[in-house]
Amino acid sequence: MSKRSLLGGLLVVVIVLGSALGRAQQSPSPTSQVTEPVLEEIKTIERKMVAVAEDFPERLYNTYRPNGKKDLDTAADILLGIADFNATGAFQFSTKQQQAAIAGAGNVPDDRNFVYVSKQDTVRKVKESFAAVRKAIQDNPDPNNLQDWLFIISSSCQEYGRLVTYYHNNGLVPPKVQH
Repeated sequence: MSKRSLLGGLLVVVIVLGSALGRAQQSPSPTSQVTEPVLEEIKTIERKMVAVAEDFPERLYNTYRPNGKKDLDTAADILLGIADFNATGAFQFSTKQQQAAIAGAGNVPDDRNFVYVSKQDTVRKVKESFAAVRKAIQDNPDPNNLQDWLFIISSSCQEYGRLVTYYHNNGLVPPKVQH
């Protein structure tokens, strides 16, 4: 390869890299390019889970178990499990300083805080847990947490599917939710 063609190739690489760098400086930060879509997906599943938490019939909320099997979860169990998982995840996504502040306020997530009290209490816990996840991601948008953020979404989607089955098993129609 001649020096001229090598220099020409290097010049093309420099121009391409310079152009890409210029676009990156004008576009949103790489962090926001990761967190914004994640937050949108979390908001979508949050709307669905809150709608189910609010809509599922109270008479079935903490009593219906598929096929009457005592070892299967009720709707309340599923919703409280998601709330617990979200609250724990939000705590873990937080920075060490934020975790210390949460601990100092006595708000560290604890499984004992996610037992069934009432439908209204369950709805509140579901809403608070998703708000905590969103806040933790916004306050500490470290893309190294991406796998954990996606796990929050996938777990919620899986549990939402179980809840839709509970609706169908009882001849009910799940609430329609805008994406």
